[in-house]
Amino acid sequence: MKFIQQTHKIAVFLIVLMIISACNNAKPAAEEAPFMIGADISILKKIQDYGGTYKFEGTTRDALELFTENGYNYARLRIFHTPNMRGPVCNSLDYTIELAKQVKAANMKLLLNFHYSDTWADPQKQTKPKAWEGLAFEVLRDSVYQYSYDVIVAMKQAGVLPDMVQVGNEITPGMIWPDGKIWREEGENWEQFCTLLKAGISGVNDAYGNEKVPIMIHIDKGGDLSATQHFFTKIEEHGVSYDLIGLSYYPWWHGTFDDLEKNLSWLSENKSQDLVLVETAYYANGYYPEPAEWVLDVQPFPPTEQGQYDFLQTLHQLLLKYPKVKGLFYWEPEGILAEGSGLYYLGRSLFDEEGHAYKGLTAFKPE
Repeated sequence: MKFIQQTHKIAVFLIVLMIISACNNAKPAAEEAPFMIGADISILKKIQDYGGTYKFEGTTRDALELFTENGYNYARLRIFHTPNMRGPVCNSLDYTIELAKQVKAANMKLLLNFHYSDTWADPQKQTKPKAWEGLAFEVLRDSVYQYSYDVIVAMKQAGVLPDMVQVGNEITPGMIWPDGKIWREEGENWEQFCTLLKAGISGVNDAYGNEKVPIMIHIDKGGDLSATQHFFTKIEEHGVSYDLIGLSYYPWWHGTFDDLEKNLSWLSENKSQDLVLVETAYYANGYYPEPAEWVLDVQPFPPTEQGQYDFLQTLHQLLLKYPKVKGLFYWEPEGILAEGSGLYYLGRSLFDEEGHAYKGLTAFKPE
């Protein structure tokens, strides 16, 4: 009997050892990536080059330190093909690489935003780069591929490989007009647009090789459910493969919080891709756009320093209700006046004209 008891104890001991060993050898569960709090700081280097400085509570500070201290973990940088380098149209490859080095040194992740233009690309204009004018469509497609590939390779060689790539900026109406323009007199032109879009995506993916980079497709219709449904249905019908849906949401252009939630709810239930609110902002200096043909009569908070802060806190909490929403990016939070730079000041910055931080800068600060 004693022998049986001892054998039983040994067996139990061995089983415990096996369980401990299995636990030690088990692969840890993949950690959920932190919620992205991002800043599109594409003009920061130009501001610095012209002597612009930033202050917090009366003390001059490094801009990226201020952002990271207040919860920002991602930077978004745009890139133009051949910008004229005047004012804010300064985002050449060399400029972008130098600014990306600052981003990486600050331990922030990097989202690269291809505009596929020499200047701003947005719903009102998607102007073809001058270098691509007059090209046959097949040559244009190959040029989009090669340009996308070459930019990523150059950034890899410079040690600033992006952590996420956005192929096109607010491309609801297409990109690289007129070839990639969707809405034409003769009807919708999805085939050529999607061909160019896929060329850009392929160029990026091939430059990464065996590494996998998340690809974002960005439209401006944060509060327009029907337009969002139509766009993503069409590009998927044409075989576009992507990982993230990026939306812009400015209430004076895109509607109420309820409008935004209708979109987020439908996308969460009907799309496999994760979601990012990749552009937003709010006024703090008393100005607010008057209702007009393209401007909605929507003002969720007063356009004051406190109103800007309240808008961002409310928006952040709204987004956290939807598990598929993975991030929020503020557009041009770094804007200040820098004499001689040719840059203009928008009241949507998180700083006043002289570089003093508004309360809104702290809206995402971890508690």
